[in-house]
Amino acid sequence: MGTRSLYDVPTVFWSLLTLLIHMHTRLGTNGFNIKLIPKYSIDSVLFPKNLSQQEKQNRLVELSKTRALHFQSLNFANAINSTKQGIKVLQPSVQRYDQFYVAEVAIGTPPYNVLLLVDTGSEESWVQGEGCSKCFDLIYDNFEYENSQTYSMVSCDHVLCNPRICIDNVCHYSISYEDDDSSKGYLSSDTFKFPMREDGYVTYENVIFGVGMENSEKPFMIDGNLIGGVFGLANGPRSILRQLERYTHLRFSYCLFDFTSGHETYTYLHFGDDAQIIGNDQAMVQTTSLLPLDDGYYLEVLGITMNGNLLPINPRDLQLREDSSGGFIIDSGAEVTHLVPNAYSVVRNEVLRYLEEAYDWNPMENTGQPFDLCYRVQPTENQKFPSLGITFVGAHLELGSHRVFNSIVDNIYCMFIISSAVLDVNILGAVQQQDYRFLFDVGAGLMQFVPEKCQFN
Repeated sequence: MGTRSLYDVPTVFWSLLTLLIHMHTRLGTNGFNIKLIPKYSIDSVLFPKNLSQQEKQNRLVELSKTRALHFQSLNFANAINSTKQGIKVLQPSVQRYDQFYVAEVAIGTPPYNVLLLVDTGSEESWVQGEGCSKCFDLIYDNFEYENSQTYSMVSCDHVLCNPRICIDNVCHYSISYEDDDSSKGYLSSDTFKFPMREDGYVTYENVIFGVGMENSEKPFMIDGNLIGGVFGLANGPRSILRQLERYTHLRFSYCLFDFTSGHETYTYLHFGDDAQIIGNDQAMVQTTSLLPLDDGYYLEVLGITMNGNLLPINPRDLQLREDSSGGFIIDSGAEVTHLVPNAYSVVRNEVLRYLEEAYDWNPMENTGQPFDLCYRVQPTENQKFPSLGITFVGAHLELGSHRVFNSIVDNIYCMFIISSAVLDVNILGAVQQQDYRFLFDVGAGLMQFVPEKCQFN
């Protein structure tokens, strides 16, 4: 990939579950894992407890839409970078952000404990610094970097000072959001510590990250904000995945369980040797290639099926084009799946036709929901919504009807797939990933997946 833009935009982070981190390293291995707690769990400190089911669905869809806007901006940034080598300043237009997964990190000496949003589509990690001239609200103190005995600013001759944003031989970083929301500050080095499963921490020295001195006021859309910055996990050189490559081996995996199942449980994000598909599941593993992009995990999609039959979608509407527009990305940050308008129209029309012919069901005219295809029905045991599938190069992900339609309220079922409107990117969202383990082997350029009951992993 070409040099990244001066104003790379961080991903709107991961959705469905809230990540409270418990990381451990086992003797004799190079791997660790992070505990994931459901967003709606009583243990989740980040999602409001007084929202109705309707309000939750409205919020999640809006967050998914901002996620799609983010990836459209990344595609535009990549196109600019490919022609201008990152020399020109780029400030893409991106809507508001909200929290999804967070990582608990202790930075510096003495340690500063902070929650950072896990960002799989950007390499940049950063935390708000004490003395910031433009600050967002945070319920605890900012990072007092000048008091850390292990802290240092990164000089302009450092290999990770790229792009070279330099003032008095100090490397700076700059990230831009919509409506002048942004984070700018010092590119820095310090010790990162992560809580172990039992007592104590696992420690990594000289981690490169940003100390934000000019930050937007409300980047995370949370009252009583607990989140102090971003934890970058994309494939760029400043990514935590790359910096800790000795331990991550550029591998991670996750398994999202069905939040409608009633299980108050947790799952883990696994790295390095800990990211494995083991046991009898190996016989069912499917593998496809990751496209070689630094921002986000793009896949080559050949088509979409319904009840096993290929739908008449133009392949161009699903594929990444030479100018870096379009494409199909797998992203736990989007709650539901987005399809570009042409592809969505085909899926919606085929679902309409099937349900009318099979059961004489007609959709609601005014849904009052964040989804535009809903039915007020009471399905019998023999009445099922159609199943959709995603066909990749060398693999096929069967979603099943329960990952396509969900009950919003009593007797109202909606399709949890939406149109990305004017956006030119397709996203496989978290609901459609439930009860599959996904393993990303970034070093090998591969993604693997297998069915798994994720609440037991």
